[in-house]
Amino acid sequence: MSNATAVAPDRPAIIAEDGTVTTFSEFDRAIAAAAGWIASRTTRGDRVAVIADNGPNYATLYYAVPRAGRILVLINQRLSADEHLAQLATAAPTLVLGDARYLEPLSRPDTVEFDDEQWTAAMQSTHWPVPEEPSPDDPAWLLFTSGSTGTPKGVVHTHRSITTAVRGSIAGRSVRAGGVYLLPFPMCHIAGYNMLVHHAVQSTVLPVAAFRPDAFAAAVNQYRVTSCSLAPTMLHSLLAHLDETGTRLPTLRDIAYGSSAIPADLLRRALDRLDVGFHQGYGMTETGGNVTFLGPDDHRAGAAGDPAVLATAGRPHDGWLHTGDVGYLDAEGRLVVTDRLKDIIITGGENVSSREVEDVLSSHPDVDHVAVVGVPDPYWGEAICAVVVPTGNTPPDADTLIAYVRERIAAFKRPRHVVFVEALPHTTSGKVAKQVLREQLRERFAG
Repeated sequence: MSNATAVAPDRPAIIAEDGTVTTFSEFDRAIAAAAGWIASRTTRGDRVAVIADNGPNYATLYYAVPRAGRILVLINQRLSADEHLAQLATAAPTLVLGDARYLEPLSRPDTVEFDDEQWTAAMQSTHWPVPEEPSPDDPAWLLFTSGSTGTPKGVVHTHRSITTAVRGSIAGRSVRAGGVYLLPFPMCHIAGYNMLVHHAVQSTVLPVAAFRPDAFAAAVNQYRVTSCSLAPTMLHSLLAHLDETGTRLPTLRDIAYGSSAIPADLLRRALDRLDVGFHQGYGMTETGGNVTFLGPDDHRAGAAGDPAVLATAGRPHDGWLHTGDVGYLDAEGRLVVTDRLKDIIITGGENVSSREVEDVLSSHPDVDHVAVVGVPDPYWGEAICAVVVPTGNTPPDADTLIAYVRERIAAFKRPRHVVFVEALPHTTSGKVAKQVLREQLRERFAG
């Protein structure tokens, strides 16, 4: 796994949310100090966990733990203390680092908080031994999946697999060098590998603890951000904020997104508002990053009248993995992901893609967000249920939405139920947590 190299030692490597700047040379010294300290407290091959919000300390551990020949275990800080303990029991780390508010409830003797004098002294020291160089096939990271289809699973990545993912993304997305990249996703998620992607091309990284459209826009303008990653749901909220406030983002040049395809209407709004190139990546925790890429030219073609392009996830850049997704390659060699296998609804013996129904409903002006799931039905086996966040304060008529779908796709694909909610549950990656919706709706429709 490559280090955060210091080709431009005085260039900022990390900017904290409070404005603190860490140059590449300072960052490399911090990585070396943390690696030596960790090596002095653990044995080669041990696991070292982190539970924290995005920030410079977290960024340091991304590199330092693997450099020490240990395995970095990334735990989702948004989970409860009981869930933290369960994942720690699974991962069995020797040492747990992180923010005090997440570590104190655990009452474990192996925790060290970032504001603890041990960590502070370690980061200031220059006398730690240099750990033995790890091999490319040594494990480097252990991440848990988002759990969108069940209990989160631990996934191990080696130095080689992470480096391969980084190189693939630089080539597949044509990542520009020397910019400022804003990372709004939790670093416990595989999307955090984008920090390595941008460090590799000498770009500055600004990791933020949470996405809020007002704070995001302010950070873009304050730090002259040139690129970022967003989920389509985040982009939707950002555009609403820009429309409401009249804020402009003149330095922003590239937006990478994943977790779902982008609706054509949303893309057109974004291209009208922002002078940016859009890049879609399809990947998952198991792949270590994105393995297919859809570039700016394809997005412009899709917005200009070829919406089928936007239904694709781009052209493959790496090998294949059995993912549980359903899809095919179109005539141009682009991957079309039709749905998650577990999100296919079987109603009356017919298979229905939840995504197809969502795409239709998303085009209705009274629908802000929508998720489609199957619910128990004594006659059909499963019935199609649309969970809708309305655009305005007054929900539209459910029968009107059902008729809207029926007019555009086969009748058996229409929702039999429409449920209105104020917001949809999401995973850390910005995906709609359909498993949560199914559990919430099961009792309602079980009778």
